Amino acid sequence: MSPEQQRSEGGSDGRRQSPSSQPSPGYEATQAWSPGEGATGRPPGGAPPQGHGPGAPQQPGGHGPGGPQNPWGPPQGPWGPPQAPYGSGAQPPYGPGAQGPGGPPAKKGGAGRPIGIVLAVVVLVVIAVAGYAVFNRSSGDGGGTTTSSGPLKGKVLWQSFDAPQNTLGSSFVGAWHTTDLSVTVAPEGLVAYDARTGQRRWQLASPPLPGGGGQSLICGLSTATGGNVGVIGFGAGSGGTVTRCEAYALIDLATGRARAQGTLQSGTTSGNNTMSAEVIGSTAVIEYGGGLTGFDLSGHQRWRLDPKAAGSDDCFVNDLLPGANTAMVLFDCLGSRDTVTVAQVSPDNGTVTKKAPVTVPSGIENATFRLLSTQPVVLNGGSSDNGAFISLDDAFRVKATIPQKGAWGSLNMNSYSGLASHMLVHAAVSADTLVVGTEQTAVNSLRDTNKLVAFDLATGRQRWATSLGPKVTGVPVTFAGGAVIAMSDGTYENPPQVFKLGGTDGKATAMGPAYSRDLIARPRVSRLYWDGSHLFGISLTIVPSQHTPSVYALG
Repeated sequence: MSPEQQRSEGGSDGRRQSPSSQPSPGYEATQAWSPGEGATGRPPGGAPPQGHGPGAPQQPGGHGPGGPQNPWGPPQGPWGPPQAPYGSGAQPPYGPGAQGPGGPPAKKGGAGRPIGIVLAVVVLVVIAVAGYAVFNRSSGDGGGTTTSSGPLKGKVLWQSFDAPQNTLGSSFVGAWHTTDLSVTVAPEGLVAYDARTGQRRWQLASPPLPGGGGQSLICGLSTATGGNVGVIGFGAGSGGTVTRCEAYALIDLATGRARAQGTLQSGTTSGNNTMSAEVIGSTAVIEYGGGLTGFDLSGHQRWRLDPKAAGSDDCFVNDLLPGANTAMVLFDCLGSRDTVTVAQVSPDNGTVTKKAPVTVPSGIENATFRLLSTQPVVLNGGSSDNGAFISLDDAFRVKATIPQKGAWGSLNMNSYSGLASHMLVHAAVSADTLVVGTEQTAVNSLRDTNKLVAFDLATGRQRWATSLGPKVTGVPVTFAGGAVIAMSDGTYENPPQVFKLGGTDGKATAMGPAYSRDLIARPRVSRLYWDGSHLFGISLTIVPSQHTPSVYALG
């Protein structure tokens, strides 16, 4: 059987508790911080990037002799405590011109490395980098469908086996993907890979705590990036758990540096161990302590929104996603057991431009709902075995309710948090259609299967149901050109494969041969991104095996 699915948080049986009795978030700007080691894209010691596919240059370490080097773990991982405190006048241990663990360069007449050895190392590095583009591409290892009319060739273009150091459990790894980068975000820091080659572009340790209290853990991030900027939250931890999100930083994805950072202040002594954020246009919108604050991309505060804007003193922000030039916000109000409030907030000035209460389906009151999509607005939520999807019209009135259980069986509403407080559910949404997989059912003692089901968002009726194979399960990725891109988890006999499903009839066509068996079960525990010709995956769970990639690109 394929490896057991690692789940983060599933549906909650109870409504999320208010972060504080009187949330009043505020932010105090502070000085930006310097990048961790590897701002040039090289791992510790100055070696070229490792672990990007069979045949790629390898160095011992990380996962055993000959295995890929792991940048996350001790003793040379980039996320260790800084050697000198930031803000103290001392030179940061890493950054342009600074020397990392590899030590200072050789000096003429000094005790450094002999010039001949240095030149030899340089030659080896050049050879390794020159050969990287050739050897980091590998083919799948057979099995499954091998014919296709699509653009994919069944090739793993590149992959990384770097397993993010993760002290918070399997649910706490985040991800960003742009046209240029695939970024893993773990509690100890970030690693950015070139989306075309897989070369490590930069890596960044979690920043020092405000006031110089030592290294922090990342406790939240934006679900996506905008203006080449991503947002993270960070704070102190105890026993491997973040006890309080204390600050935020705006990360410049081009450089791996922070454009700005500031302190999160909720106006209460009670701790808030998560935050959420989104970049919308030229504004970073941050949720903390139940309220919202907007910043420009240089870190200057533009506005603050008290959660009372939802209409009651006991309301707080429960979810946040970017919409069409607007921040889509879901408010929960503790005095109401059967409604949530959906609102549009202007990213320019924090004004609530539209809001409406939404009644949740009868029988699953007092349950947590989230934003699944903002264009159109679709909500999802409920308990672990009694949930629903709700589609809304432009006035936020309910158009259709799609229950978790029906003639299609039981829809898979398992959610994955990553580091973001927004929950990921494997579903694809177009202007009029929702596609989601059913829960897997056993075919025999070793194999499972499921179906991908399409629903009309105007009526809630099922349009079609499709299986990607009699003994495999699949997940939807996205809509593209009116069709649905999906991927099977695969088995040893039928390894993972990418499919295109007809938008109107669900007819499945393989887009290329099957991929490496190393990817078995990866799709359902990864964030998947389709750019029109390639599929990218970033695992949301720790990857302990050198045979299981944590980041991969498929062509």
